Amino acid sequence: MTIHNPLVRGSSVEFKVVVLRYDASDEIPPVVSDLSLEIKAGEFFVIVGPSGCGKSTLLRLVAGFLAPTAGAITVDGNLVTDPGPDRAMVFQSIDGPLLQWMNVRQNVAFGLKLQARNRKETFDPGLVDHWLRIVGLSNAADKLPSELSGGMKQRVQIARILAVKPNTILMDEPFAALDAQTRRLLQQQVSELWQDEGGTVVYVTHDIREAVLLGQRIGVMSAGPESNFRAIHEVDLAYPRDDFSPEFGKIARVVEEQIVEEVMQSWEV
Repeated sequence: MTIHNPLVRGSSVEFKVVVLRYDASDEIPPVVSDLSLEIKAGEFFVIVGPSGCGKSTLLRLVAGFLAPTAGAITVDGNLVTDPGPDRAMVFQSIDGPLLQWMNVRQNVAFGLKLQARNRKETFDPGLVDHWLRIVGLSNAADKLPSELSGGMKQRVQIARILAVKPNTILMDEPFAALDAQTRRLLQQQVSELWQDEGGTVVYVTHDIREAVLLGQRIGVMSAGPESNFRAIHEVDLAYPRDDFSPEFGKIARVVEEQIVEEVMQSWEV
């Protein structure tokens, strides 16, 4: 697979025969069973599948919020044992991750200040202005989260995370709560930012169109319990993608058929 940028920035992510149980009893099937996958450095990898199959769980394993019952997750070959600054997560919630008592500028500056302090460097406020311009929030810099629309809140979250340039960005249905037009604009913006800035993106969504619009590869998970990847699809389409093209529709149709089959099989159990 060809990575979008020959000067690849990002980390490789690997799941090695991962098993996750929420209950120690062997009588209850694991959520994820014997799952193995390698995501290349600089790749945009999208995970789709039926509800409850463990999509968001995989992100939390990479983030270090959860530990596998068996197997291992590595980032650049290093075992994941806890959260780290090399990995950052964009959540579905548009309010929870933001610091409600800080304005937009302060929210975006927060991570940059921590990073500068940890590296014993001087904080550069110009970086905050740069990222506010990138996500189109310069005019809202002094507003509190309570004064923002849902789309604006999510752009603050994206700017705050991208500003510190994590090698791996984990995105858990970040636009699910937004209206269709705002969602479409932010999908385009995330794709453009990834192409410009680099980094590895692991993205969870229920939206098949969104998956084909963004992903270099799409992993379709089987229905749980004991979920795994049923299929991995390589999306060999140039960016920006035309979701009205026959090629786009063909990939989306195959992915949708596989998810529907998994849902129907789970109903029959």
